[in-house]
Amino acid sequence: MSLLAIDVGAGTQDILLYSEDVSLEGSTKMVLPSQTVLVGNRINRARLAGKDVFLRGPTMGGGASTTAVRWHLAAGLRVYATPSAAATINDNQERVAALGVTIQEEAPCGAQVIETGDIDIAALSHALQIFDIALPADMAVAVQDHGYSPDRSNRLVRIEHLAAAIRSGGRLEAFAYRQPPAAMTRMLAVQGALEGAGIQPLLMDTGPAAIFGAALDLPDASPALIINFGNGHTVAALLAEDRITGIFEHHTSELSPEKLREFTEKLCNGTLKSSEVFEDGGHGAYIDSVPDKVGTTLVTGPRRQTFLSSRALKGAMAASPGGDMMITGCIGLVKAWKQKEDLWR
Repeated sequence: MSLLAIDVGAGTQDILLYSEDVSLEGSTKMVLPSQTVLVGNRINRARLAGKDVFLRGPTMGGGASTTAVRWHLAAGLRVYATPSAAATINDNQERVAALGVTIQEEAPCGAQVIETGDIDIAALSHALQIFDIALPADMAVAVQDHGYSPDRSNRLVRIEHLAAAIRSGGRLEAFAYRQPPAAMTRMLAVQGALEGAGIQPLLMDTGPAAIFGAALDLPDASPALIINFGNGHTVAALLAEDRITGIFEHHTSELSPEKLREFTEKLCNGTLKSSEVFEDGGHGAYIDSVPDKVGTTLVTGPRRQTFLSSRALKGAMAASPGGDMMITGCIGLVKAWKQKEDLWR
């Protein structure tokens, strides 16, 4: 079995080429700028050159690319986009138009065409070919999908999606899809792009992928608190008997050590309210059940050191499954693929 696992984050896309006969430590890995960073950079270069831009392609993650669109418009330049690319900015097309983006199917004369999408399969294939590595037929991808929400806060829609997976059992397979839910437009966009290249992928959300990947470093089977400090978002989850039983998600930049301590303590004792996190600017929380005692606190993610050094989490351990913290989400994807594989073939 050979699998390309791609964990798409706000700052990086972390890539693991997994093979059953190669150790994780010796596997081929890449940490590259995420597509939203690359698209944002291309828009910024067009702005500096004084060029209008036309965004064309599937819906993708916002972040850097959406910020670049706003800067472009503020500079007095024009931004055009296809409907699918415009959904990257907001699911409500009227709101996108109100920002100043012109939504149309064809590129206007003189505008620089910039392709959107969370996965550039041609670029990845070329990068591997340089080292005589063929692109695997099997692929698993994690993205942070807020869900289709033209008239509601996408933070609410996202936490509802995670809550539904927990209610359905909370095990790894509840968060992994061959056919994502209809509301998960970002997952569906990745699926469509890869199916166009002849690949039937497994899709996951980045949060659960990191939680289950980090669990590889747990010292025992006792219930644990696992936290992924991403560049954009922080996800904290209770894991008991291989099930996520409670979760909350916030924006990393808005979490102080004191706030983190408060929210995690309430998560562990079952008193954290979703409204409390949402009203603080986060996504929310959902608790199905809490264990009698949490044994280990395990942290991962590129922003983990900020919180480890603050000592906000007493006795927390840093997870580096396979010897590399950056592939934590990829390992979650590999674990999900192994569980699903026999059902699909």
